[in-house]
Amino acid sequence: MPSSAPQGDVGSSLNQVISHILHRNESLDTLPTVPSSSSIESTLSSLPTSLFEKGVGTSETTSYLIDKVLPGILQAQNGPRYYGFVTGGVTPAAQLADILSTSYDENVQVNLHQQTASTAIEQRTLELILDLLDIKRSVFMGRTITTGATASNTLGLACARDHLLAQSPHLPKGYSWARDGPPTSPTLPSPPIVILSLHPHFSISKAASLVGLGGGPKVIQTVLSDPEDELSFDLEKLEERLKVEKEVGRGVIVCYGLGEVNTGGFGRNLDKVAELSREYGAWLHVDGAFGGFAGLMPELSEYTKHMDKADSLTLDGHKWLNVPYDCGLFYTRYTSSLTNIFQPPSASAPAYLASNFTATPGLPESSDLPEGTVSAADVPSPLFVNIENSRRFRALPLLASLLSLGKEGYRDIVTRNILFARSVAQWISESKSYELLNPSPSYLSSSGAIIPSNIVLFRATGDSPFPPSDPSASVKLTKAINDSRRMYVSATSWRGNGAVRMAVSDYLTEEGRDLGIVLEVLEQVGKGEEVVRAN
Repeated sequence: MPSSAPQGDVGSSLNQVISHILHRNESLDTLPTVPSSSSIESTLSSLPTSLFEKGVGTSETTSYLIDKVLPGILQAQNGPRYYGFVTGGVTPAAQLADILSTSYDENVQVNLHQQTASTAIEQRTLELILDLLDIKRSVFMGRTITTGATASNTLGLACARDHLLAQSPHLPKGYSWARDGPPTSPTLPSPPIVILSLHPHFSISKAASLVGLGGGPKVIQTVLSDPEDELSFDLEKLEERLKVEKEVGRGVIVCYGLGEVNTGGFGRNLDKVAELSREYGAWLHVDGAFGGFAGLMPELSEYTKHMDKADSLTLDGHKWLNVPYDCGLFYTRYTSSLTNIFQPPSASAPAYLASNFTATPGLPESSDLPEGTVSAADVPSPLFVNIENSRRFRALPLLASLLSLGKEGYRDIVTRNILFARSVAQWISESKSYELLNPSPSYLSSSGAIIPSNIVLFRATGDSPFPPSDPSASVKLTKAINDSRRMYVSATSWRGNGAVRMAVSDYLTEEGRDLGIVLEVLEQVGKGEEVVRAN
């Protein structure tokens, strides 16, 4: 076999890749968080300007990737001091399982349970997530693994859209947007569905646009918050809106965020919001992408324990569960909410994609299994409950990580991350160079915690080189911190002003090793001193 053939020199190249991965894993705590400008320029200049007529072979390509391409990308995004966005690391078991998943390259799309266990493995993994969160499996029978929170929010709004229109007094009973397209009726309100929320993540707007509801302020409307808590709905005002919308026959999606994206804070009264939603026929969608797992820390369980009252629920695996990109999780109460949208009528379904899915989901394989456990034969084909037809075996790394850590391991990760963030927040609150911006809701007073969760929100003071009077100060501050290449944060906006956001969600972050480095960088930047930079 010639060396340029795909399998020609895979053995030596695999050894080279393994050696590189092992060395990188051992160095994650010292690697620069971002590449140098010269490394990026070198990578870009090394890219071929056109495709070669003759390939260079596996070995030379592997060397090129390691030596030329990888130095120009983020060096330690899954390392202990990357605090941008909400980015988890990759647990060892998940990393190895992801390599295996790629090697086997199974397309998990159709339930062929007598030929492969992959769809049943995915279903059981989704059930184990419910176990992790102490949610009964029977609550959410509609389950699937997506690319991330945006895809999961899209599924949630699609399910809500068809459910609400099927109940609309202005349309034929059981009307389906998925089958019949945008509804028309002389009495139908415009817009026919609105989304009521407080601080929705951008992905909600994106999802609403994708499913045809509209992503602008006419559709996504802000409800007044509780006068004493800006992250909680004013229940009286919410009920007033729900009552008005029911009288005009407009569909309502109530979107409740668990873990506000800038502050990590939690609203209260999710159970009461759920009761109002049921009473007035609204669909309750809970976006708990990362905050849904905060309740693994016992003192925060009060603010996540009512997730099981949602009609649909978004979670993320590649955030606090620390599994590789991409991995989102979606749950809804009924499998039919998904199949009514994504499964074509049997007459038009492609024969080669025939599903083995039966009409009896939820039957346990044995009496020893919890209610809501789905047997292998009864798992709906993933392509009929999700956006994608082709999809990689995302469940395998997630399953591996769950098995390797268990509830105790994940409880430890979440707790350590939150305590680390609180240590940074405490230092910032006492610094003359910075101002802590996280709200201090009353529910923290009893615990003595300075911030609710794993996100630290701050800006510089007038005593620093980045005074708030400068509209670009937070962007400059973010750049100065990140230019150290020893830690990474994100610029954001809070209450109309620039801010810096630090999200701690990596299992590798250790207070004994990393806190001193973080505080040293922040102190040097805040005082305008020369910053010690990573090599």
